[in-house]
Amino acid sequence: MRHWTKMMVKKQVMTGAILTLLLSFQVGADELVLSKEQYKTLGLQVAEATKVAQYPTQMFPAQAMFHPNTIRTLSAPLSGKVSRLNVVHGAVSKGQVIVEIESAELLALQSQLLSVSSDLKVLKNELKRVKKLRQSGVASAKALQQAQADVDKLQAEKAQQKKSLRLMGFSKESTQRLLSSQSIQSSVLSMVSPVDGQIFDLSIRLGERVTANQPLFSLGKTQPMLLRVKVPVELANRLKKGERAEVVSLGTAMIEHIDPDVDAMTQTVDVHVEVDNRDHEIRPGQRFQIRFLMSSDTPTSQAIYRVPSNAISQFEGKTVVFIKADDVIEAKSIKVMNIQNKQLYFLLQQPPSNSMNTLNVFVKGSTAIKSAFEAQESDA
Repeated sequence: MRHWTKMMVKKQVMTGAILTLLLSFQVGADELVLSKEQYKTLGLQVAEATKVAQYPTQMFPAQAMFHPNTIRTLSAPLSGKVSRLNVVHGAVSKGQVIVEIESAELLALQSQLLSVSSDLKVLKNELKRVKKLRQSGVASAKALQQAQADVDKLQAEKAQQKKSLRLMGFSKESTQRLLSSQSIQSSVLSMVSPVDGQIFDLSIRLGERVTANQPLFSLGKTQPMLLRVKVPVELANRLKKGERAEVVSLGTAMIEHIDPDVDAMTQTVDVHVEVDNRDHEIRPGQRFQIRFLMSSDTPTSQAIYRVPSNAISQFEGKTVVFIKADDVIEAKSIKVMNIQNKQLYFLLQQPPSNSMNTLNVFVKGSTAIKSAFEAQESDA
């Protein structure tokens, strides 16, 4: 008990000495001047505030998803039987064959193209003959026009059938072999992935018979990916498309979409953030932590500062930082933008009394400085 009493007396003596030391150098109601010895005695420490163009918000949970504009459902172009399933789930590459369908209709389309191609050759020969007869005056102009029209008609039909085969998944090389060999190619129709992506919702089985336009599976593009974030309405109103965000373990991302609707239960807004996924390491449903990078809310180009968070103080009912302007200590009101990772982001409510290129803020000893100001007011 006696030991504790001695410690308390010693502490009070030290506190009184500190206040006496501070008050002996007061130069105004809101200013203090200290010597180098006093800085050392009081253990004061100053750090230069860093100007930043943006400040981070708090962290929000985010979930990876396919970009809605890249999700597609692939359907069977023709009726037939599923003869092979190369992929049933997971990642696929552009040009990779996913499903093979054996189709009698594909054979019929090839046969029709061969028939039109054969008829076209006959009509072209007839056109040549009519042109020669026209030159000798035997054939009429009307006969030449009719022969040309017949050729044009079949050429258009041939082009249309070639395009139909391509749309059904018949490759360009297979079409060329079909016409050059004049023999029907394979009856197997290959469903090829049009993008690098991920297959899901497979709705068929091996050996199953399918009809034309029957959905087979869905495919989502994995580059880029989107992160869906639910943010409060107040924050959503301050965000803009194209602004940056930071994703833990991924790096910089960009706001791609801000939903116009508000969730009535949670009063949050869905924000979609686009992230690079060229390495295909992000999977749909995977969770991340994300924060947005905000600019100043003020209409002017007032600087945003960053210092260690222990610089913040409450003084005379205001949130302040104590700054060192030349040899003078001033209490300056601030607007707190955010406190993240032990860093304080703030705006000065008014500029320092002395013009200076750097802003030096006390990050240690703020309590002693505050006590000196308060003691000064009580003595006034």
